[in-house]
Amino acid sequence: MENKEKEVEVISQLICNLTKNCNIKEDFFASSFNLSPTEVRVLRLFSFSDTYNIKELKEKLHLTSGRITHVVSSLETKKLLTRHQDENDKRNIIVSLLPKATPLINNLQLSYNNLHKKILQSVNKEELNTIINSLTTLVNVFENWVIEK
Repeated sequence: MENKEKEVEVISQLICNLTKNCNIKEDFFASSFNLSPTEVRVLRLFSFSDTYNIKELKEKLHLTSGRITHVVSSLETKKLLTRHQDENDKRNIIVSLLPKATPLINNLQLSYNNLHKKILQSVNKEELNTIINSLTTLVNVFENWVIEK
C-alpha cells in the first residue's frame, strides 16, 4: 500500500473514532439536561437568533422537515419554543424562543464550554494550538467537500 493510502486510512479511522466519541459526548451532555442531542442542537442555534423559520432550521441542521417538526413539537411540549404562521406568508412557520428557554440556553452554552474544558484539561498549550489548527483545517476540508458534492 502506498504511503498516502496508509495516511488516508489512518485519518479515516481517526475521524470515525472522533465521531463516535463526539456522539457519546453529545448524548451524555444532552441527557444531563433531559433533552435529546437534536433538541440541544436546535436550542443552541437560538444563541444566534431569536427566531428561525422551519426551512432555516432544516438547512442549518441538515434534517428533514418531518424531523424538524418532531423536535420543535417536543420543545413546544417542554415550553421552550413556540411556533406561529408568518403574517406575510401563511405557508411559512416561524419558531421562536419562549422566555423560559433563555436561561436554559445560557446554561447550555456555559455547561458545554465547561465540559470541553474538562475534556481538554490534560492538554498543554502547544497541543491545544495543534488541535485548533488541525480541527480548523479538517472543518474547512469537510465544508469544501459538502459544497462540492
